[in-house]
Amino acid sequence: MTLAVTLLLIGRIILGLFFVIAGIRNFANFANASATETNYGFKLPAALVALGFASQLVGGLSVALGILPGWGAALLILFLIGATSLFHNFLLFQGEARKPHLYLTLVNSTLVGYCLMVIGLSL
Repeated sequence: MTLAVTLLLIGRIILGLFFVIAGIRNFANFANASATETNYGFKLPAALVALGFASQLVGGLSVALGILPGWGAALLILFLIGATSLFHNFLLFQGEARKPHLYLTLVNSTLVGYCLMVIGLSL
């Protein structure tokens, strides 16, 4: 195995485990997470919240284990788009309240970029 392949494998595992850990933490805190309002002032149905957290787990495991990693990364992108638009829309905030949402939008955009790299390497 070349150094490049080894580094790609390690990076894919780290990316996948990031989402697996997040999914486990979200399920462990499900009561609070499902009660949280979106940036638009409404709560999501518990089943939809559970589907999002399951997407984190399934997509993360897929990427980390290399089992259809492109599809897992695509699932993670869908999760990130939904989570970012519903819970981190920085355009809805002003001043200091905007800063954490802008930061989380940038983080999620970066994660989408990594997922796109996984998809590209899977083709």
